[in-house]
Amino acid sequence: MRSFHSYTQTITTNGSGAATVYFGSSITGRVVAIKYEPGSSQLATGSDLTITGETSGVPILAKTDAGTATVWYFPKTAVTEASDASAATDAFTDIYVFAERIKLVLAQGGDTKTGSMTIYTEEGCTYSSL
Repeated sequence: MRSFHSYTQTITTNGSGAATVYFGSSITGRVVAIKYEPGSSQLATGSDLTITGETSGVPILAKTDAGTATVWYFPKTAVTEASDASAATDAFTDIYVFAERIKLVLAQGGDTKTGSMTIYTEEGCTYSSL
């Protein structure tokens, strides 16, 4: 039976503006949406985000200059976006993870800043079409 899940984590950067955060413990399913909230201490608008499957390395989202609070939907939005409006890659592709955590690496987030991210997944899917 299919069900939707959400995984929320606080993002806190170190003195050099970097952070690594993990979502879930053993996610098997399709990534549906990602909600990014820079928070009250405001992660820098120039933050760079790289989101992948922790063990598989499957690319989920790479975003330069993430900006302010936003939500990315999958597969409706491109997997890789650039703030300079250059071409997107892997657009309109479902993204699946299998029995792994989702990893966020954030760079250029500002010195000791805090924000949050929620990753929404659809789990319990049948994968016979893969």
